[in-house]
Amino acid sequence: MYMVIKVGVIMDRQFYKEELGNMIAENAKLKQQVLDLTLENAELKDKVLDLGGEYEEAEDDRQLDLFNVSK
Repeated sequence: MYMVIKVGVIMDRQFYKEELGNMIAENAKLKQQVLDLTLENAELKDKVLDLGGEYEEAEDDRQLDLFNVSK
């Protein structure tokens, strides 16, 4: 979702409220996706360990730092 704003157009209060509501809803969906993927990742780690494999957590995962989620 991208907010399209034309040059020279002043955002009125109703437009702002609608866009804010859309962004809050999108944020909630993304947070749920992160949670789902985190749980799936944990289940896969458990399966690897149950099957006798080894799993090491990477200490320096720069991709997570891009989104400020590793801290």
